[in-house]
Amino acid sequence: MLVGLPGSGKDEVARIISEEFGYEIIVMSDLVREEAERLGIKPTREGLRRLGGMLREREGPAAVAKLVLRKIANMEEESPRPGYVVNGIRNIEEVDELRRAFERESLLLAVLSPRELRFHRLVRRGRVGFDPESWEALTREDRREVTLFHMGDVIALADRFVINDCGLEELRARVLRAVLGF
Repeated sequence: MLVGLPGSGKDEVARIISEEFGYEIIVMSDLVREEAERLGIKPTREGLRRLGGMLREREGPAAVAKLVLRKIANMEEESPRPGYVVNGIRNIEEVDELRRAFERESLLLAVLSPRELRFHRLVRRGRVGFDPESWEALTREDRREVTLFHMGDVIALADRFVINDCGLEELRARVLRAVLGF
């Protein structure tokens, strides 16, 4: 399971784990986007947040993790996978839900990057309606992510941390050390 603020490098960490271990990547926000499409909701940041809130009201704080477990069950019916990287954990209830399903086979990694580096990555990525256009917007969005979902709790309770303030080869080495526990 991966947790981290936008621009921290969760996608890159997920890709490394997938390449190294053959794990399937499941991006939690993609599952919310699929739900939005099914329900005819525009997939804007606010639209997805509202939908996530509606799902959590209906099914509890672990609602998106439940979507993950349904997706995994469907994938396992098709063809068993060696493992999964669940990218985009937002709250501790999601962690608890996935840990109940996978018990000791789960690992929560917090992907951390300095705010200035995240800002430059997000500006370069430039997803309209999602990535901040200013330093103030990044600060506002970071605070919103942390307070809305209590992401700080999840980060604080991570099993291991990956500091992503380096090049790709060093990041690969750090991810492998974190996953393998050395």
